Amino acid sequence: MELLTAYIDKLTVLAQDDPRVRALWLAGSFGKGIADRFSDVDAHLLLAEGLVETFRQDVQTWLEQIRPLVLFRLMFDGQMVNALTVDGLRLDLWLHAADTADVPQGATKILWQQEDVLRWVPAPSPQLTRDEVARQLNWLIPEFWRCIAMVPVVWGRQERIVGVTGAMVEIQVLTDVFIAGAGVRNDRGAKARNDFLPPALRQAVESALYLPELSDKSLVQLHLRLAKLMQEHGPVLCARWQIPYPQEIEDAALNYVRQFPIFD
Repeated sequence: MELLTAYIDKLTVLAQDDPRVRALWLAGSFGKGIADRFSDVDAHLLLAEGLVETFRQDVQTWLEQIRPLVLFRLMFDGQMVNALTVDGLRLDLWLHAADTADVPQGATKILWQQEDVLRWVPAPSPQLTRDEVARQLNWLIPEFWRCIAMVPVVWGRQERIVGVTGAMVEIQVLTDVFIAGAGVRNDRGAKARNDFLPPALRQAVESALYLPELSDKSLVQLHLRLAKLMQEHGPVLCARWQIPYPQEIEDAALNYVRQFPIFD
């Protein structure tokens, strides 16, 4: 944590000394006060109107005043800097141009600001609404079965690397279903699952991840174990929220897979 804390301190001083910068705050795990030595730095800068483009052109040199960078790239049409320092510290720096900015209470740590340009707003509820759950499940469950329907493709072509990649996608989607089905808002992104998954479902997914060797049989069995978990829990979660379960999509995917010897 010492390296991260020292970096944030130097970033704060740099922002205070730059007349283009009106505010600096942290989101992510540092903003919530739950950061550990494995956290990345999710920082936001509020810049004076009309100065964003010039700042963007200079931001790599600006950041390297703190620590040398081995990775620097602009993402989301230049709205965010994605960087990696020579020490391995990961940084996402968002650039905002406005007179003021709203920051959520409980999820933000203000490091510096001019003249109260940041305004507190309530953070989103940690609990999802039924409409939010419905939107997520209505997208995620069909997407899961679409991936399962591609298992014969990677088996038939012996695309084992693709098969592993597909399994990782299925794991991500499956755990997203379980988290949404629990009515929980995952506000920490893809690198955090444990705090949001119900313990029994987390254990069930972890138990399904066994891959003794990179063979056609082992890969197919992994996909089918994941499919079994969706079969068992997907309809239950949908019923809990009074959301129709897409049984036809499940049936179509599994009926297609059953046509091939991989199912035996």
